[in-house]
Amino acid sequence: MTMTSPDTFTGLDAGRRDLARAVGLTAFVHGYPLIESVRTCRLQTGHPGLAPRAPINALHAITRPSTDQDRDIVTPANDLLYTTAWIHLGDGPCVLTVPAAAEHPGRYFVLALYDAYTENFENLGPRNCSAQGEQVLLLGPGQRAPTALAHLRQVSCPTTLVWLIGRILVGDEADWPAARALQAGIRLAPAEGTGPSRAPACVAAWEGEPVDAMADMQAGVPAQDVARRFFGNLCRALADAPGRPEDVGLVAWLGQAGLRPGSGFDWAALDAPTREGLQQGLAEATRLVGEAARSRRRKPWVLAGRAGRYGNDHLTRALTAYIGLGALATTEALYAAGHFDAAGEALDGSRRYTMRFEADALPPADAFWSVTLYDADRFLHPNALGRHAIGDRTPGLRRDADGGLRLVFSHDRPADDANWLPTPAGRFYLILRLYHPREEARAWRIPALLAWGATA
Repeated sequence: MTMTSPDTFTGLDAGRRDLARAVGLTAFVHGYPLIESVRTCRLQTGHPGLAPRAPINALHAITRPSTDQDRDIVTPANDLLYTTAWIHLGDGPCVLTVPAAAEHPGRYFVLALYDAYTENFENLGPRNCSAQGEQVLLLGPGQRAPTALAHLRQVSCPTTLVWLIGRILVGDEADWPAARALQAGIRLAPAEGTGPSRAPACVAAWEGEPVDAMADMQAGVPAQDVARRFFGNLCRALADAPGRPEDVGLVAWLGQAGLRPGSGFDWAALDAPTREGLQQGLAEATRLVGEAARSRRRKPWVLAGRAGRYGNDHLTRALTAYIGLGALATTEALYAAGHFDAAGEALDGSRRYTMRFEADALPPADAFWSVTLYDADRFLHPNALGRHAIGDRTPGLRRDADGGLRLVFSHDRPADDANWLPTPAGRFYLILRLYHPREEARAWRIPALLAWGATA
C-alpha cells in the first residue's frame, strides 16, 4: 500500500486517520526504547542465522576493548571491558555475584541493571557493595525472596526482562589480564527452584530481521512495512513489559488505533485511515528523534543531563536509546555529545581541530574520563593507528608547558601524533564521558573544538 495523500479521507475517516497519526507518533516515542531492548535481546541471545553471544540468564564476557569491528551496540566505549547478560525473571529470581573490589584496588567497575525500557534502575559496585564481594538477589515484579535466600541483598526489578551491562576499566593490552581477572569474578545463576531459562514471549516471537526501525526508515524501507513490524512487535512487548503504573492510561489510549498489548495485533484488519495514520505518525516520530540527535542548536557540546533515568521524559529516553543505548545514570557517569565546532559548523574530517583543557580545568571526574570518536553511523571509526579514544590514562600524552592538554583531531596524521585522534574523511562526532563525576561537573565548561584549516 502506498501512503495516501492527506486529502483522500474526509469526515470520520479523516478523524480516524488523524487520531491514528497521533497514536503512532506517541507509540513510537514511548515504545522505541522497549523495542530496542527486545530487538537487542533477540540479536544477542539467538535469532535464526545469527550466532548468539549467550543464552538467556547467562553471562557473556567481552575480553578486549571494543573496536570498529563491534557493531551490535551503538556508541560503545573503548576503555572498558564489558560483561553483558539478558536476564528473564519471569520464571523466578536470579542471583548475581558482584566481584571483590578489595582484590583489585583502584580499578573502576560497575554492574549496571536496566529494565526493558532502558531505565538504569540500579548500579552495583564498590560504592554500594561489600569490598569482599557480594551476592545480590534479583527479583521480578511481584516476586518474593525464597526463604533460603532471604539473607541476600535484594533488588526489585521493574520488568521481568533485565539487561545487565558490566563495565570494567581497562588500559592497554598489558593491562588486559588484570581486568579479566576481575571480570571472571562476575557470576549469574537462576535461584534454586527456578524453572528453565527461557526468553520472554515477545523476544521469541520477534517479527522480521532484528534491524533498528530508525535505520529502516532512513534507508528508505516503505513506511507500511516498518510500521507493520514495529507496531506488531510493540504490542507483544507491551504484554511482557506493561511499564510503570503512571503509563497505564497512555498505553490504554494507544488502543484507540488498534495498538493493544498482546499477540492479537493484525495490520491487515485495520481500516485504511488507521493504517495510514499509524504510518504517518511513525514517520514523523522517526524524524523527530533523528533531528533531536543532530542537536539543532549547533552547540559545541550538549550534556546529557537526564541519561539513564528519565521519569516522564519519553523523548529523551527515545533519543538516548537511539544514540547511546544502555546509558548510565548521571550519578554514575556524565555524557556530553560534540557534533559542532566552536563556530557552530558540523564536525567533518575535511578540517583539522584542536581541543585544549587548561591545566586547572581538566575534566572533573573521580574515576576516569575519555573522549571517544564515532563515525556518522554511530560506531567506532577504523583507522591505522587503532586509536578510538583519548583520556586521562592514554599512554604518552604530552602536556603543554603550562600543564594544559591539547588534543588534535584530523584525518591526516600530524607530525606529532601523541595527542592525535584520527577522524574519518567526512562527518563524525565525539562523546566525552566522565565516570564518577564530581559535583562541579555540571557547571564545568567543556572546551569547544577549534578548526584550524582544511586538509589538502
